Amino acid sequence: MIRAILLLLAFSLPLRAEEFPAFYMVTGVASDDVLNIRARPDAKSDVIGSFAPDASGVEVVAVSGRWALVSTREGSGYAALRFLEREPGPAWNSLQVPLACLGTEPFWSLEIDPATGEMRRQTPDDPQPSTTPLTVAWLGSARAPDMAVALKDGIAVLSAKECSDGMSDRRYGIAVQIFRSGVGYVDREVGCCSLASQ
Repeated sequence: MIRAILLLLAFSLPLRAEEFPAFYMVTGVASDDVLNIRARPDAKSDVIGSFAPDASGVEVVAVSGRWALVSTREGSGYAALRFLEREPGPAWNSLQVPLACLGTEPFWSLEIDPATGEMRRQTPDDPQPSTTPLTVAWLGSARAPDMAVALKDGIAVLSAKECSDGMSDRRYGIAVQIFRSGVGYVDREVGCCSLASQ
């Protein structure tokens, strides 16, 4: 009877939802070996890169079965999930993790740095980055994962979803939309964000 109650409780408790993107570390790989990054989630797929056996700060964008979609500066690929362990730390949408966002046509960038309490934005019209205090933010939660930050002339809304910059093979785990308005202009920009190494 007690065993039946314990089983019932175990199945009724909510499982912790994994939030992506997130940083992972390589584990269980021999010191003289590497963790392969493959073109597709298949052990016979082409190897397109690798991680050292003690690598950390591996950005996992999504999980598909036994494979993790990982993002690197060179692009994206798949690594065996059994060799990756989530690093402790806050979720990306808690505004405790630095983020690097970019968009194309026109090219722009937005860096969100919670440690300094600042955002840095750069556009082709303004080659010197403009710095804005990070004063107003709407944080994400398990029920509402989107996050937003106020800009000096608008708002940036960040959503957890796969995103492509349209120019490279890299896949991102955060899509961003920036809505701006001022005297004589109304603008909307779209782009992708990644976790910035601390």
